[in-house]
Amino acid sequence: MSTATLVRTDRSLEGNEGFVEEPEGASALESLETFDPGDKGAAIRDTFSELADELEDAAVALSSTRRALRYPAFIEILELGDSVIPEVIERLRVSENRPLWLRVLGTLTPFPPGAGESTIDAAADAWIRWGRLAS
Repeated sequence: MSTATLVRTDRSLEGNEGFVEEPEGASALESLETFDPGDKGAAIRDTFSELADELEDAAVALSSTRRALRYPAFIEILELGDSVIPEVIERLRVSENRPLWLRVLGTLTPFPPGAGESTIDAAADAWIRWGRLAS
C-alpha cells in the first residue's frame, strides 16, 4: 500500500485540481519539527506570514469568510496550531479584514473573548485585550 500524500501545487478550491501525489516524506509542517527550538519559532512565524498574506489576498475575491474555510492557506494556518495565535491577533489588530482573522481565531481556539460583542470592531478589541493579557 502506498503512503503517498497529495501536495498542493496551487491554490485551487476545486476538487483535487492543483494537487500532485508526493511520495512518502515530510510535509511542510513536519519539516518544521526538524528545526532547533529557536529556529522552529522563526520558521513558524515566517510560514504563517506567507500564508496570512496569501489568505488576505485571496479573501478579496471570496464572498464571505465562510468560503475562506476551504482555502488551502486557511487550512495550513490551522495546521500550524495555537502557536500562531499571537501572530493572528497581530493581524487582527492591523488588518482591514478583521472578520477573516476573527474566523481564524474562532477556529483555532475554543476560547471566545469576542463572543457576544455587537460589532466586529468590539469583538476584535476583546481578542486584542485578551492577547495582551495572555502574553
